[in-house]
Amino acid sequence: MNYPTIYQKKIMWGLLLICQFYSCEKVYDAPPTELEAAFAADISIKELRSKHVMGKFEQINEAKSIVAVVVADDASDNFYKSLVVQDSTGGITIRMDGIKLSASYPIGRKLSINLKGLWLGDYGKLIQLGAGVDVSDPANPSLVSIPQSLFDQIFRKGEILNSVYPLKTNIAALNNNFQSRLILLDSVEFVPLDSAKAFADFTNKLSINRTLRSCNNGTILIRTSGYASFANAKTPVGNGVVTGIYSVFGSTKQLILRDQQDLQLNKPRCN
Repeated sequence: MNYPTIYQKKIMWGLLLICQFYSCEKVYDAPPTELEAAFAADISIKELRSKHVMGKFEQINEAKSIVAVVVADDASDNFYKSLVVQDSTGGITIRMDGIKLSASYPIGRKLSINLKGLWLGDYGKLIQLGAGVDVSDPANPSLVSIPQSLFDQIFRKGEILNSVYPLKTNIAALNNNFQSRLILLDSVEFVPLDSAKAFADFTNKLSINRTLRSCNNGTILIRTSGYASFANAKTPVGNGVVTGIYSVFGSTKQLILRDQQDLQLNKPRCN
């Protein structure tokens, strides 16, 4: 029988000690970085929206934050002094007292939004986020836009995503759960009366509603600002896909386009 030599015994004991040392050593998770902590949402947009009662105003007093992606900005001037953001649970419109917001907060930008001190309100039953309440007209109080001086305190900028995908749905299914979300409607077209017409009154800077219909059932208004860069362009005459931000005014369903690229209406019209 061959017994291990003293040299072999030393190697075996060394390997045993190494194995024992590493098996007993505790492995600790690295603490989250400041950036990672900032982009860990405390509440979802769905939870935030649930705190609002239509026609009322609610201030957020807790140190909470939402993490969301910008799905509409003011690049085409069809969204005035506002951003629309969404997470996986819902969307919300943020009123901001600034111009050229798309330079810092373009579509696809991930944001961590500090909610403490902000207010929830609604305009025509569209839930919005702002900085306060204007009661100069007691009969018609309104939400105050977030001043530009507070932007850096409230909004933490993250990465810019290459693509922001819309939620595919249909006109009949739209309800308040879709508010301020980027949606996609398929097999739709402008009604004959609103085909090949200017999106809005560019000369007088007046908003206009154009009616979009589904080949299956239902209609929705495409509302365009007279200040939009494409206000004077003509509505397409074909059928196809439309992407946009779902909005409401009272009980009226509306879709707000971000630019003309949201329209892909180049197929034959419905029978």
